[in-house]
Amino acid sequence: MEITQHNASVFIVVRYVVYVLSQLIHLFCLSFEGQKLIDHSLQTRDKIYNSLWYTTTPKSQRMLLFVMQKALHPVFLSACKIYIFSRENFTMVVQTSMSYFTVLASLE
Repeated sequence: MEITQHNASVFIVVRYVVYVLSQLIHLFCLSFEGQKLIDHSLQTRDKIYNSLWYTTTPKSQRMLLFVMQKALHPVFLSACKIYIFSRENFTMVVQTSMSYFTVLASLE
C-alpha cells in the first residue's frame, strides 16, 4: 500500500506500476491464447457437422461422430485446474483486482 501513500517516491510508484502492468500483459497473453484454444475446439465440432460427412465410409462416419462427441466439451488451458485462461476470466480478475484496490485505498 506504499503506492497509495502521498509520501512514496516516484521510483517506487513507477516500479509498482510497471510490475502490475507487466503482470496484466502476461495474464492477458495467456488468456488470449487460452481463448483461441477454446474457440478452435468448439469450431472443430461445427466444421465436422457442416462437412459432407454423410458421403464418407461408415467407418469414417463413426470416427467423425466420436470426434464430435469429444468436442462437446471444449479443450482449455488451465493453471493447476484452478484457473481457466479465457477472456471472461481475465476480465473477472481485472474487475476483482480493481475492486480490492478501491476498497484498500478507501481504508486509509
